[in-house]
Amino acid sequence: MENENYMEITLDNSEVKKWKLSVKTNYEKILFYIVTGLFLIYTIFPVISVVLFSVSGKWNMTLLPEVWSLSAYRELFMNSLFWSSFARSFLVSFLVVLMDILIITAALLGVELSGNKKMMTLLETISIIPVALPGVVLALSTVTFYGETFPLLLGSPVLLIFSEAVFAFPSLLWSLKNTFMSINAGVLYDASCTLGVPTWKFILKILVPSLKKGMLTGGIMVFTTTFNNFALAQLIVGSGWETYQVFLNKLMRIDGHMASAMVLTGTAMTFILVAVCSLTGKILKNQ
Repeated sequence: MENENYMEITLDNSEVKKWKLSVKTNYEKILFYIVTGLFLIYTIFPVISVVLFSVSGKWNMTLLPEVWSLSAYRELFMNSLFWSSFARSFLVSFLVVLMDILIITAALLGVELSGNKKMMTLLETISIIPVALPGVVLALSTVTFYGETFPLLLGSPVLLIFSEAVFAFPSLLWSLKNTFMSINAGVLYDASCTLGVPTWKFILKILVPSLKKGMLTGGIMVFTTTFNNFALAQLIVGSGWETYQVFLNKLMRIDGHMASAMVLTGTAMTFILVAVCSLTGKILKNQ
């Protein structure tokens, strides 16, 4: 009799555990659906609405556009201001990537060869400043300082390039720093000196190929960040030398359909650039 009661209690406990597990699983599913729904509402649906708005000719209080049209894309591609602003942003982003790669590579190589850990700490501390400061604060301080000291630089693309390079400095520094640590650049340099390899040849033939993965990854990140940076471009050059984001901001007030088309065009071009760079990286890696 006692054995039967013990078996019943054991069975009851087992059923309770199964029930608790089932309730826990249901709660996890509900939480997953809630998080997924919020993500869709916050990110995916606005993107879909931008896509639909860019191809709509007429859209008033309906779920889908009443009239479909590609006129926004046609007008955008025929607009010379769009192509000039895109070319300016592309040029600025490319020069920022090139400048940061040269400066950071030289700085990290100097720190690595000196073996002075305090220099690395100082470099890391300096890199925190652009991260801690908002873009608007950096832009205003740049305009204020150079406006009084070097008024000829005020509103020039040169000042914009230097400001963007400072703003993008931390992300590329950490990317290249990790790559430097993984390849032991100091050991490679000592070995090349022992073999009588000139410094310039070590940099071009050994160091740069070893850093190409970090340069490519960090370069893509810096390029996209610089290309899409609005605050610095608006405050430093403004409408006097319109970049992609400045022209987009102006277009949003004039024609929402063209602005939507411009957003999607810029996004598509960025994805194509990233894909080309990734493919190039794989090709270089296999060589």
